[in-house]
Amino acid sequence: MASLFHKAKQRRAERSSATASGSINLVPLVDILTSIVFFSLLTYTGAALAALTAFDLSLPPVMVTQADLGNLAEKDVLKLLLAVRINSDGLQVEHSEGLNQRIPGMDEKALDQLESVMKQVATQFPQNKDVLVVPSDEVSYDDVVRVFERLKVAGYSRLALGNRARDAQAAPAGVRR
Repeated sequence: MASLFHKAKQRRAERSSATASGSINLVPLVDILTSIVFFSLLTYTGAALAALTAFDLSLPPVMVTQADLGNLAEKDVLKLLLAVRINSDGLQVEHSEGLNQRIPGMDEKALDQLESVMKQVATQFPQNKDVLVVPSDEVSYDDVVRVFERLKVAGYSRLALGNRARDAQAAPAGVRR
């Protein structure tokens, strides 16, 4: 009766003629394929990637003094400050010419109403393509994206994401926001 060692040695000797060239080490092959896939995805600039970058976000508008106004070109001067506030209970459209319209809810009906209001503002002020979107802290990212999509459909090309100042007195003593 042969030991386990002798049986394994005999099996290796029987297989040596079938695998005379040796075995294939697949680890370097997997490393190379992983690197190729990683760098291919990193450098890909096709149509699918271009579709992911849907919003051209710009900086929020800044206030200009009379002294600074002489140094700016006519195209850089903002004629109308237009803002859309997103709260958990609805939307509010405001602009410097006096419009202050509240749209309750965040459902499709409210977004349709937002789109129609923004189209009316765009027809009244066709030179303005700037909108400042100001979400509150409790609003979900999905709601912000849906508002951006509706603003794009309404014809606004320069969208800015702003934030509002948090109420310092709303936080309990000793709690830092």
